[in-house]
Amino acid sequence: MALGLAGTGLGAHAAAARNTAPRVLTAWMRGEQSWAGIWTPGQTSPRGIALPARAHQLLVLPASGQQPLQALVLARRPGEYLLRMDPLRNQALQWHTMEDDRYLGGHAALSASGNTFFTTETDGDTGQGLVAERDLLTLEKLREFPSGGIGPHALLLEPTGTLIVANGGILNLPETGRRKLNIGRMDSNLTRLDVHSGQVLAQYRLDDHYLSLRHLAFAPDGTLGIALQAEHPALPDRRQAPALALLRGDQLRTVDWNPGEAPAAWDGYAGDVCWAGNLFWASAPHAGWLASWSTQGEMLRTQALAGAGALAAQGERWLAGGEATALLYRDALPLPQRYPLPVAWDNHATLLSF
Repeated sequence: MALGLAGTGLGAHAAAARNTAPRVLTAWMRGEQSWAGIWTPGQTSPRGIALPARAHQLLVLPASGQQPLQALVLARRPGEYLLRMDPLRNQALQWHTMEDDRYLGGHAALSASGNTFFTTETDGDTGQGLVAERDLLTLEKLREFPSGGIGPHALLLEPTGTLIVANGGILNLPETGRRKLNIGRMDSNLTRLDVHSGQVLAQYRLDDHYLSLRHLAFAPDGTLGIALQAEHPALPDRRQAPALALLRGDQLRTVDWNPGEAPAAWDGYAGDVCWAGNLFWASAPHAGWLASWSTQGEMLRTQALAGAGALAAQGERWLAGGEATALLYRDALPLPQRYPLPVAWDNHATLLSF
């Protein structure tokens, strides 16, 4: 999920960065105002750009000209804006208002060339999920094709050049805000797409149709970890729902809790997922903890963190943001470093390596 600055010309500083304080690209709310920018320890307030509505993912982009760092800000679903920004100078480089009857799903992925990017979107007239390819500089749409389901959310470019999309199965539209319009008819799936033709190459579904597949992270061996959000009508069912699913080869399965009991306060809502420290980590914002699993699905431990949400991994360091505290993990240290947060980060973050 979260990437460092590979390909931006700053990778040579990675070794020195391991012993420095973190810098995090993220979004946050202050009062009713949404922001995006960079947080560093000790700030009384992060530095950033005011946004017209809440953001979701912030994607690091290839460097261009004299700008060593650029980022793409995507509005939270059903989203209506894109922003290409220079977070070092707090400059908005390009704003884009979404086309009529097209709404963002909150996530994007760079193409293999780095000149374009893919966004998950929804057709407001039909509810059809879409993937759009857009120009990196103008943010204009070049083409679009079906995502393979309803409510497409996170997507990743696979090493083979295909796209894997988490179709969450939940329909949201701007006129009804965050209201979920089709819970009884949910059909969440993972869809693999040919990026050139848009053809569906494979689809994977879980047996429990109330589990929404949301966020994605790859392990080095190719295993895909998927953070889940349970939409069961009954609270007891949500409390026993899994937090993580794994796609290994062509098998998609949920990971059971160990030893068969979900941790305290679990309500079926996993926020973010990343691969770090040779494990998959998922955050539980409502329950207030982090949990880890191996690529085989073995549950290893939980870590308390009130409001645990955004996760960011880069090299041998990874970081988790909570409502008032950020935890920075380093492979060489047994315990994380703790940093106070003046404001809680929003859904996602990227740990920068300079």
